[in-house]
Amino acid sequence: MLRLDLAQEPRLLEIETNTRQRLGEAQRMQWLGEVAGLQESLRHIADKKRQAERLRAQTDRGEDGVAALG
Repeated sequence: MLRLDLAQEPRLLEIETNTRQRLGEAQRMQWLGEVAGLQESLRHIADKKRQAERLRAQTDRGEDGVAALG
């Protein structure tokens, strides 16, 4: 389980950028297993970003800004 606070969100975006770059290389090289794995990683990253958005909304309402994301 990843424990994420909003201060770590820029790192999540860095991870997403890096993963997309690696995916492009894997597609060019036709590494099909790597492509599948990186696409799965991007799905998980998108889920974490949605969770961060929900956390931001909670913070905006004055709730705790740290939550367990899993």
